[in-house]
Amino acid sequence: MRLLHLTAVGPGVTPASLEFAPTLTVIYGASETGKSYITEAIDYLFGAGSLRRIPESEPYKQMLLGIDLDGDILTLARDLAGGRISVYEGDLRTLDDQVPDSTLSASHKKGNENTVSHFLLDRLSLAHSLLRKNQRNVTVALSFRNISRLVLVGEERMYSRTSPVESGVPTARTSERSTLKLLLEGEDDSGLISGEDPTEFRRLNRAQLSVLDRAIAQARAQLEGVAEQQECVDMLGRVNESILSASENMSSQLGERDEAIRTLTEINELRNIEIRRADEAKALEARFLLLDTQYQTDLQRLEMVRSAGSLLGYFETETCVFCGARSEDQHRGHAIYETAELADSIRAEIARTTALKVDLSRTLQDIRTSLDEARDSLVSIERRQAGANRELDDIENRLQPQQDQLNTLLERRTELDRWIAQWTQISRLEALSSSVSQEQPDSADAVTTGVGRRALDEFSEVLRRILSAWTVPGSDRVEFSTDPVPDVILEGRRRADRGKGIRSVLHAGFTTALGEYCLERGLPHPGFIVLDTPVLTYRDSDGGFNAQKNGDDEHVAPTVAQAFYEYLSTSALQSVVLENQTPPDIDVEGCELVYFSGAKAQGRTGFYPATE
Repeated sequence: MRLLHLTAVGPGVTPASLEFAPTLTVIYGASETGKSYITEAIDYLFGAGSLRRIPESEPYKQMLLGIDLDGDILTLARDLAGGRISVYEGDLRTLDDQVPDSTLSASHKKGNENTVSHFLLDRLSLAHSLLRKNQRNVTVALSFRNISRLVLVGEERMYSRTSPVESGVPTARTSERSTLKLLLEGEDDSGLISGEDPTEFRRLNRAQLSVLDRAIAQARAQLEGVAEQQECVDMLGRVNESILSASENMSSQLGERDEAIRTLTEINELRNIEIRRADEAKALEARFLLLDTQYQTDLQRLEMVRSAGSLLGYFETETCVFCGARSEDQHRGHAIYETAELADSIRAEIARTTALKVDLSRTLQDIRTSLDEARDSLVSIERRQAGANRELDDIENRLQPQQDQLNTLLERRTELDRWIAQWTQISRLEALSSSVSQEQPDSADAVTTGVGRRALDEFSEVLRRILSAWTVPGSDRVEFSTDPVPDVILEGRRRADRGKGIRSVLHAGFTTALGEYCLERGLPHPGFIVLDTPVLTYRDSDGGFNAQKNGDDEHVAPTVAQAFYEYLSTSALQSVVLENQTPPDIDVEGCELVYFSGAKAQGRTGFYPATE
């Protein structure tokens, strides 16, 4: 099998297409340009449940994958929103309402041959293979998903500490190891007869019954002295009726309490209004009393002036008080009218001030009247307030016994609910115990699990050859072991115990070795691999591993990256490599470098063209 192209199409948009070279395609460039999306899209065409939508994919409707199945050129197509997979004969880059030659279900189902999984497995002569699922030799049908995860390696899985063979899901561990055994040895588990170990079954059965008996005994001990379940149910019914009756009796009094609270609130608001009114009146009275005092002071001052003028003769018209001349001898500047005007002026000012003081006295009287009214009103309101408080207290006192009774009933209902739930749990435990006691073990064949020693040795040799070609330090001491979990061992240390960079390159080595091992021996394999960020390098001059070998920053030297790409450029496998770093120049036929710039003005932006 060879990958030809990955193409997204949609109405009114130019197809977004990526060509795969026959031997090696390296896609590199900026983050967030769709490199990892390529792996996901390929997996999606092979039956993955969904493909994440990214902003750039919005105008597109379908994804196409061109594949070469031993000279049979086909195109797989699937709607980006999900659904079935259409198969077209030929290499198509647009659909134009073409009718598919066949449609396949994306989900693998045992016995259903109309699935993409069966379609691809049939081309690998694995369509009816079975995998051992668990220790009882229960088998499941091989799915192409079991194989695709060994050839499509995303970035997180690349450096994960989990075994390259396993997903980390405990229930899938046995079938995943059986998949590796099938690829390395070419034999499935269809000959197994499922069953159980009778001794182990009886031990587990006794243990289960013992646990159930203890659980039942503990549950019954908690119900010691408690009525039986049906009696509890009857009591619960009576309690519920009492709660309903008590609630109805309280409803009218609760309405009275709400009304009393509203009345008290209104009275409090009226009281606050009268308090503000009284405060305002007192403030006005204080200010006007100051003004009255000022008027009194002015009158006293004018009266003093008038008295002083009379005593000094200012207001006599016979002799001038200014120059001492008699009236007939007075000069023009000392006319008699001047003294008269002064006296008139004082009298007028006294009259005006007196009038103002009289008006002010009336106003003060009005203010005092208003203040008295406000005080009288406050007294009346406070009487009403006290009465409303007494009424509210009376209602609360009448409600309290009923509330206490209702609380008691609610507590009783909670207690009865708990007892009934415990009785129900006991019934379920007793039924389960009865069922377990009647179980019988299934007979099972004794089988040898795992990959044989010869296949492991030969696979380790292929892995050693590849890592040595990549100039990975210590590759002369590398092997693949399945004990206790399938993993690569380098210089006596498991891949899972190494740094992030070494874990990545060893995972890439495993995936490459698996493909070449199968192709060299004529064993089933898709014939291609997709590796996302397999070589994390650091920049120094020692040509070995990073000095910090115990952390997640244990990367490989640039020389490994150079040898890595040189090797893949001549491999029998078709390789697709996704990288962030710039790879070395590869001037080899059948190889191609594709740069995703992430910028509109710099060549190809990403898998999808840049939007305006």
